[in-house]
This record gives sequence, structure tokens and C-alpha cells, in this order.
Amino acid sequence: MRRPGEVPGADPAAAMLRADSVRVPADERDRLDSLVSYGVLDTPRETTYDALTALAARLSDSPMAAVTLIDDDRQWFKSTYGLDIEESPRRTSFCSDVVAGGRTLAVSDVSTTDRYRWNPFVTGAPDIRAYLGVPLIGRDGLPLGALCVLDRRTRSFSPEQVDMLTTLADQVVFLLEQRRRDLADGLLGARVVPDARDPVRLRAALRSGEITPHFQPLVDIRTGRAHQIEALLRWEHPTSGLLTPDTFLPGLEAGALVVPMGRAVLDAALGRLVQLHGQGIDLPGGVAVNVASGQLTRPGLAREVVEALSRHDVLGARLTLEITESTALLDVTVARAELDALVAMGVHVVIDDFGVGWSNLTRVLQLPVDGIKIDRSIAAHVLDDPRAAIMVASTVDLARRLGLQVTAEGIETTAVRDHLAAAGVRHGQGWLYGRAVRGHDLADALTDLGALAGGDPTGG
Repeated sequence: MRRPGEVPGADPAAAMLRADSVRVPADERDRLDSLVSYGVLDTPRETTYDALTALAARLSDSPMAAVTLIDDDRQWFKSTYGLDIEESPRRTSFCSDVVAGGRTLAVSDVSTTDRYRWNPFVTGAPDIRAYLGVPLIGRDGLPLGALCVLDRRTRSFSPEQVDMLTTLADQVVFLLEQRRRDLADGLLGARVVPDARDPVRLRAALRSGEITPHFQPLVDIRTGRAHQIEALLRWEHPTSGLLTPDTFLPGLEAGALVVPMGRAVLDAALGRLVQLHGQGIDLPGGVAVNVASGQLTRPGLAREVVEALSRHDVLGARLTLEITESTALLDVTVARAELDALVAMGVHVVIDDFGVGWSNLTRVLQLPVDGIKIDRSIAAHVLDDPRAAIMVASTVDLARRLGLQVTAEGIETTAVRDHLAAAGVRHGQGWLYGRAVRGHDLADALTDLGALAGGDPTGG
């Protein structure tokens, strides 16, 4: 039985020529640095990628498909369909040529081309004959690898199949970019963690401080100075690493732990604000915390917030409550009454994730909000998607007419920042300004941003 790498009857000179003829793009060093920034090499298989390779194979009528990433001297497979392989030498990679050229490569019969006829994947298993590969172009504009389909028979690929593979390649890049953002934010994304639904374990994690807020700066995008910090809940799990709320929030809700968790986050956030003041760091916008539906739709939220503000000697104007698209308001009457009481104390109310759901528009009318945050899935694409740019412009115009402040999430480049500023967005957060950090690292992060000093963030 032939295996990859065995080349029966091959001309040694030709094989050596092929081995030494790896095509490398001119910006190879930058490309490799970009690839490393995704932190994806040698990670486990993921069903989201596997679903795309399976779809690519099915829609192209091909028995094999793969997502490959081209490392310095190897081709690593993030996902395969019809192939049982994890990596191979780069010199044997068709996808390496896709990366070198930065464009789609289609070959109807690789066995008849001088470049590929001695390739071990052609002369041996899996006996490749036809190949179609589309480059995976990352955010830096550099090719990371390819989404490819392969066949054991000689064949051509239709323009429709090429378009289909290109569309699926865009979806692969979307997954990679999501991972890159999560990695930069110190996240590993949502995972299945057995004790994430165990109320006893979750209660212990809350008590021990494993579940704790991290803080991300929000800035005035005209000046780049820190304006506010947002408390983002994280679980520093002892064996599973840093977990995001989508992993454990359902367990908190099922175990009736959302309310005590909310109290703990609010207390920690206000305490951190006071501590920053003691370090000479002033944040004009104070601190923002997210509010879960379990807190917002029960009587008593306003009283608890007022008590926390009093305990830390912080004025209400230094606190912002963020209501997300996922917050289900089963009783708007209760929510409105609680928020009205807080707004009377100077507390700000902002609609988060604005633009990703119709209910956000309704909440602007139902609740006493004074600001909206444009979701990063929209703001980050104002330069590459005309629809996103139109949505931002329309949102800013709507906010201006309603007297609302506008914040944008997902600002990763100066070009996006400049576009948003020109559109009328006042505040923003994202990679460009810093990821979420632990509380003890926050002062350094804010100092790097040039936080205003000498004022009193507590409101005094």
C-alpha cells in the first residue's frame, strides 16, 4: 500500500528539484508573523471548520476538502474532509503555491504538470488528480493558507464552484479573525466545560474570586484618551483557562446566581474606579457594567445600585448600565421603573450591541436610555462593507435626533477609527486601544493611553 511520501519509480533528480522549489511570497516574514498572531496552529479540530470543509466537498462534488495553513516549513491542516492527515512538508503542498501567488489555483490534472507530477500525494495516496484552492486572506491582507477541494479523477471546476469555494473561504477567514480577536482579548472562546452548569461549582467560583471582572478601556476617539472602563465578566478556570460569559452564564441563570453575581461585579467595578482615583487616574465616564435580565426585571435593582454607590462614595453619574441585545425583558414595566429611579440619581443607561437586533430599536423607546453602542460586527467593517458604513451613518443620525451618545465597538485600526470619528462617533473601544485586562493591570493600561490625571472620578 502506498503512503504519502513514497514515490515509486520517481526520478530522484526531478523529486529533488521539486523539493527545492518551494515558492515563497516576497513578504513571507510578515506573512508568518501574521499567521502566528491567530494562535491557531496545532489547535484541536473544531466542528465549525469541519462543517465548512464538508460543505465545500459536497458543493464541488469532490471526495476531499481541507483548510490548510502554511507554516514556515510545513502545511498544517485545521480541518479535513475525506483525508486523514494533520500536516505535511510544505514542499509537497499545492496550497503553498496558492499562498505564494495570493490567488485561486485550479489544476484539472496535476499528474500532467511538471511542477506536480512527482508530488508524493499524486504518485501515492491519496492519488490526487484535480485541485482547486482559494487563498485565506487575513485582516493584514496576507495569505494564511487555503481552502481547497481535491479529486482522484481528472476534471475541471465550474465558475459557480469557484465562486462557492471563495464564499466558503470568506467564512473560514471570519472564524480565524474571531479567534484572533478572542486571543487578543485574552479569551479562548466558548467551550464545553463540565462544571459550567454546576450551580455548586459556580457558587464556589464566585466566592473564591475565580469569576471576576476584567476591564477594557473605552476612549474618546478624537483624542485617544481613556474615557471609561467596562467591566467584562470572566471565569479564570483552573483547568480550562479564561472563559467568557457565554460559557457559564446559562449555568448562573439556572442556579439563580445572576443577581449575586451582578452585585459582586458592580461592587468590584466601583471599587476599581475608586482605586484608580487613588492612583491619580481620572476617567470622565467612570465605569460601565452589563445588566442581566435577572437583575433588570426584578424589583430592587435601583436600591442595590444606590447602596453600592453610597458604599464606595461614587456619584451616579460615574456609572453606566449596559443592556445587551440578549437581555430578555419579560417585564418592561419593572425594568422601566427601576431604571427611571437610577436615571434620577444620574446613572447612565446604554443599549449595547446596537444594530444586531430589532428589539434594540424598541428599547430606545421603552427605556430611559441616553446612549447606544454600535456592535463590533458592524463598526469593524465600515471600510470593507458599504452596508456597514450606511448602518453606522444612519445610527449616528438617529442618535443625534434622539439626543443619544454613540459609542462603537471593535475599533482595530486607525483607518476605522478615523472613519467612525468623521461619521460622528464620539467614543470607542477595541484592539486599537487595548484588550480587557485584570484589575491589577488596569492602571498601566490606562496610563499607556494617557488617562487624564488630577480629577476626581468619584464625582467629588
